[in-house]
Amino acid sequence: MEILKEVLRSLLANKMRTFLSMLGIVIGVTAVIMVMSLGAGMRESVTERLTSLGSNIIMITPGFAGGRGGTIAQSVESLEEDDVEDILKMCPSVDKAIDLMSGSFLVQYRETNTRSNVYSAPPDIFHILNLKVSSGRTFSEEDSAANVAIIGQEVAYNLFGNENPVGKKIYLVQGNRKLVFEIIGIFERTGSILMFNPDNMILIPYETGKFRVFQTHGKVSMILATSKSADVAQRAVMEIDHLLYTKFHEEESYYNIISQQAILNVVSESVSIINLVLVAIAAVSLIVGGIGIMNIMLVSVVERTREIGIKMAIGASRLRILLEFLVESVVITFVAGAIGVALGILGSNTIVNTFGSQYGLKAVVDPFSVIIAFGVSASVGLFFGFYPAYRASRLSPIEALRYE
Repeated sequence: MEILKEVLRSLLANKMRTFLSMLGIVIGVTAVIMVMSLGAGMRESVTERLTSLGSNIIMITPGFAGGRGGTIAQSVESLEEDDVEDILKMCPSVDKAIDLMSGSFLVQYRETNTRSNVYSAPPDIFHILNLKVSSGRTFSEEDSAANVAIIGQEVAYNLFGNENPVGKKIYLVQGNRKLVFEIIGIFERTGSILMFNPDNMILIPYETGKFRVFQTHGKVSMILATSKSADVAQRAVMEIDHLLYTKFHEEESYYNIISQQAILNVVSESVSIINLVLVAIAAVSLIVGGIGIMNIMLVSVVERTREIGIKMAIGASRLRILLEFLVESVVITFVAGAIGVALGILGSNTIVNTFGSQYGLKAVVDPFSVIIAFGVSASVGLFFGFYPAYRASRLSPIEALRYE
């Protein structure tokens, strides 16, 4: 306690030096907490968006053939409508399965045009991808072969601006073909969902796409399936894989199976790597702050050489001198760490959440990140404060008393 009182008296007597010693640590801890909070927020946002659909969606896409002997690998039209029926019949863990046809089209409305991805799919796609309309309506039974469409928010804005597009007609243009469609609804703004972006998507009825737009002769662009529950999602993937592996005569390159959980794992790992790199960059300021503490503490040792000599002359041991300077360094980083934690939490809850919300970013302050940042700052003080403390304790009492 006596050492702590002496340390506090010394720090308060040199306020500017104490402030400069703390500055680097404060900045470092603040940066580390804000970066870790942003990383945790990114991970939580992605997880919420993916798990909002459940955790049992499975996507089957065509694979690639070729790519040997200098040839370029090309996508193969390997998936067929019959595969959907086979999956439903032979994969007991699968609940629903639908096939999709898709293509990129130039979309025109009067003199305005934009490019969009056009999909045709059975009505179950609304349930599988949790698609909702903000205005208008979804498809009815009478629309199964009609030239009607539901468009995304970006398509609506690019073609119509702030005008309500429901009831208006657009043209889908592909080469010399030009098909007219009536808009019956607009999707709610959702952002990207798995491999889809409903905001820039046009959805048309399945029969219309099959016979009038894509004319794929039984081939499909993708199959979407769902397992009966999240617990059997991996089993459903294995059943579908076995079915297609057998169909393509053990040629697994002809198809790809992507589960929602696999995407979530990849995204989570990617965010973790990005977060680790950002934290490492932010932690550099902690090292710089530690070096600053060591330099200022060395200056303090020189300034207080005569004081150290007097203390040794009246009986202070070398261990006492060592502890006094070491405690001083730790107190500096302890207080600086506390200030950095407060600023980091404040910055995360205000700056990041305020300015990042428009980009879908948010900050989540994890108590673990606070403990890590605080612990590292204290360790930095202990590490970089040891040498000045050791140097002070090794001074010769006689030489210290003679120092001017």
